Amino acid sequence: MSFTITEWNLNPNRNWYVYLSDSGSDISVELYTTQANADAKTNLVASGSGSYGSGTQIILTMDAAGTPEISLFNADLDYHVAVTGQSGDLSTLFHLAPFVDLDEINNGIYQSTALIQARALHEINTHTHISKERSIDLAGPFPEILLGDVLQVQSGMRGIDVLTTVTEITITGTPDSLTAQVETVEYVDMVYNG
Repeated sequence: MSFTITEWNLNPNRNWYVYLSDSGSDISVELYTTQANADAKTNLVASGSGSYGSGTQIILTMDAAGTPEISLFNADLDYHVAVTGQSGDLSTLFHLAPFVDLDEINNGIYQSTALIQARALHEINTHTHISKERSIDLAGPFPEILLGDVLQVQSGMRGIDVLTTVTEITITGTPDSLTAQVETVEYVDMVYNG
């Protein structure tokens, strides 16, 4: 196993590199501003330690030459990071990216658990994933396709085999034919490369 970060409460809200390791008696936490510094163990910003276990809350202490000055993002919480790990777990370097507070969603339509969960999933995907939108023309209406359905899109020529969510359906027709255009979105995890 390896150590994990379960929460963080760091200000300033910026890119941080957090190195977790086993000191032999507890979990050691080191805070850096760049991956190069974390890899070389130079320019330490702050450090701390906490006992083995789940959700251990750790207060970091500034290094004498550490910059920038850190504080608590949420002053109601009295720790900088919460970590989980056991003796002998593998050392791990984490990149913590800046986070955002989204505007409150307050609408009377969200009365059922299913609607609230669907909206929450949509918000998480929208703000944490890249969306690939596709427009698919179908040679005929398919009344069984509904908004929110998950379709499997396959194309041997383009090398595509993905699951995608229906976001819009437009049926057009002439006296001789009916066609449907289906708009879909596929959410892809963002990968940090730096």
